[in-house]
Amino acid sequence: MGMNKKIYQYWIVVILALIIFWPIGLILLYLKLRDNSKNKFTFSGITKIVIGTCSIFFALIGTAAEIDEPTGEVGVTIVMVSIFLAIGIAFIYFGMKNIKDGKIYEKIGNLINFQEVESVEEIAKKLKITEEKAIEYISKAVLLGFCNNEIEYKNKKIIYKKKIQEEVEKKKHERIVKCESCGGINHISDTEVKACEYCGMKLLINK
Repeated sequence: MGMNKKIYQYWIVVILALIIFWPIGLILLYLKLRDNSKNKFTFSGITKIVIGTCSIFFALIGTAAEIDEPTGEVGVTIVMVSIFLAIGIAFIYFGMKNIKDGKIYEKIGNLINFQEVESVEEIAKKLKITEEKAIEYISKAVLLGFCNNEIEYKNKKIIYKKKIQEEVEKKKHERIVKCESCGGINHISDTEVKACEYCGMKLLINK
């Protein structure tokens, strides 16, 4: 096990704990999911929705109890029920937002990790959001570790650092050859045998 990793970050430890002593396993599972940036939005969202649902449930129980056995303090009951309802609705709303945001970050991560997009505009269209919102989501997705590819974005263009490095390496092995037939300038690699792109004559490469 790596020195920098905590015990709950290993799935094998979590699974064994769940089998041997499930209460400890549940605690380790909670820590594992909470610690993972890719899972924590869903986990946090579900937790908030459960808390919100419980809060609304208590509000309904309080209302039913007051109807069944009136206490005479209707004003207090209305205030308490309203508070529980407001808390419940707020938790459910933010829980659903957490889940939605998590899915968006994951989609952005996949698009960037597989180099499927070249611009912010493409991401905005795929996610059906504005470009300004797309930039905001991209920044957070990169910050939260959803993107494995190193990128920069300037003038709303996605620039893959790996691609730039590959292009630089390619240019290192590239040479400029002038066609002896037509005088055309051709860019070819060291090992490439090529005809002139202007007249079709075979290029003579001096080693």
